[in-house]
Amino acid sequence: MPRRKKHASELTTDEAMKRLFPKKVREEAKETAEKSRKKEKS
Repeated sequence: MPRRKKHASELTTDEAMKRLFPKKVREEAKETAEKSRKKEKS
């Protein structure tokens, strides 16, 4: 018996990103987020 799929409200941020966007877009979003965090620290 296969596992049931999680509802949208049960997904973690990473799981939701994986479901919604292709890999290239996720990688670009991660890079952008890291750059903005580095700027805030400086």
